[in-house]
Amino acid sequence: MKQKNQTYWVNFIVKNGEDTLKGSLESLLFQSVKPSMICIIDDGSTDKTSEILLDFRKKNVDLIHIITLPDQGYDIRRVVHNWNKACDFINKSGNQYDFMLIATEDVNFPTNYVDKLLEEMSQDNDLVVVSGNRGLSQSDYLSFPEGAGRLVRMSFFKKIGFNFPPYYGFESWILYKALQLGFKIKKKMDLNYKHTRAYGSEHNFVEFGPAMQCLGYHPLFVFARVFRNIFTKNAEISKKGSITMLFDYFNKSKWKNDPYYKFHEPELRIFIRTLQKRRLLSKIG
Repeated sequence: MKQKNQTYWVNFIVKNGEDTLKGSLESLLFQSVKPSMICIIDDGSTDKTSEILLDFRKKNVDLIHIITLPDQGYDIRRVVHNWNKACDFINKSGNQYDFMLIATEDVNFPTNYVDKLLEEMSQDNDLVVVSGNRGLSQSDYLSFPEGAGRLVRMSFFKKIGFNFPPYYGFESWILYKALQLGFKIKKKMDLNYKHTRAYGSEHNFVEFGPAMQCLGYHPLFVFARVFRNIFTKNAEISKKGSITMLFDYFNKSKWKNDPYYKFHEPELRIFIRTLQKRRLLSKIG
């Protein structure tokens, strides 16, 4: 049974989302459990995004906060800076929320989406990250929560610093950090939601290879992941993206001058590699 008066804020980023933004925001506003705050980071949009955002804010003055950044072109790595800007705003505001929902301009949630995630959270205090399912094929027993669409317990997020590390692997970092600290993560496979743009259509998975290196992924696990993606129908990553990912994982020299290329803490890297070895052995077994 859900606890009453649970609150959540939405960490929402957008860049040039005029074609999808309206549907995404409406899906948040129409949630059966409504957000207490939607903090929107507009990453220098050059289309009609700002006009759409201002129109929504006029109708929801106490709910929507907009932070507009200068246009610096498109770079998938800026996502972490945008997430952290929203986190900094919430931290400085002094407002307390129970959960944080990650969202973006091309995601549409069913009206009961957050309600169902809160129900999961209320059943287990050790569950700190949970998401629905965007419909990608999963052939692994451990299905990690999605990126946009995940709900994060704020008490846990505060425990790990209230920010994401600003380098490759930031999206998966919080999931492995939770497991390393003895907490739980979950994907509700029966709770579906939609990405209105094809997965990877903008970033082409360019950060996946170096991210796996920075997080300490085991080479055999990387090979297994690429093999699965190439030979699994409706895989999470395209065949081209998978080959790029594999090449970039091993091509360390390509990233040596990239400020986003930094190894995560040794203890976490060891934990990840050990976890992956256990998963590979269980598959063989």
